[in-house]
Amino acid sequence: MKVDIRDILEEGLHLNIAENGSELQPTANKVDFLILSPVSANLTLLKSDEDVFVRGGMASVLKFSCARCLKEFEQKISSNIDVVYSIAPEHGLKEKELSMEETSINYLKGAEIDINAVLFEQLSLDIPMQPVCGPNCKGLCPKCGADLNQGNCGCHATDHTDTRFAKLKQLKLK
Repeated sequence: MKVDIRDILEEGLHLNIAENGSELQPTANKVDFLILSPVSANLTLLKSDEDVFVRGGMASVLKFSCARCLKEFEQKISSNIDVVYSIAPEHGLKEKELSMEETSINYLKGAEIDINAVLFEQLSLDIPMQPVCGPNCKGLCPKCGADLNQGNCGCHATDHTDTRFAKLKQLKLK
């Protein structure tokens, strides 16, 4: 969904969106999550002379693979959106070092804001770096690959010390 910034009135533009996950999924496949439910968002777009502000909230249910045990699980993601777009100058953008305030500003090259890109960007920022199915997930055995959540594997992976560190076992603290 694209919004023309010329359509944003003085009092703002209010959007209630229920974007189907299939619209965002082609991009999401590159970051290893599956969008299960529609991405619902309540957004307000406000415009000043030079800037467009996108504010609101969004929620969706995503499917991940656990980073410890590799099982798939679902997690609800909800967050606030607060994005600033600045209208690019006519002469174009030049490469320069950005100040800390400038790093939070996005520059518009045309007269449209892609709302799907805003939603996907926020989803990408809100997903955990190492998604885990639960805080007590024990993961997989490093020796045999058995799921330790199902019980001990019996291979005694802790008994096998890396030979490079064998001398450290002899060290005793006084």
